[in-house]
Amino acid sequence: MMVVTEHKAGDEFLDLARGLLEVLSESPGFLAGRVGHSGDDPAIWVVVTTWVDVGSMRRGYGSFDAKVAAAPVMTSAAHRVSAFE
Repeated sequence: MMVVTEHKAGDEFLDLARGLLEVLSESPGFLAGRVGHSGDDPAIWVVVTTWVDVGSMRRGYGSFDAKVAAAPVMTSAAHRVSAFE
């Protein structure tokens, strides 16, 4: 299971996204996470996480700590499908 979110944000986004990935990394079923920005437009960022299965992903993002860490990150997210199998 992979989750890819695209964001339009400034340089402060990197620290926020890294904080979210740190929280998610402690979730059972979390495999990996990355954050990066576009080489063509440095204001466009992606956060990519991979999970063992959809249940792990939902529990990981659904935890209280993840919701708190995700709130400032997700305010800049593009509204499109983000979860893929």
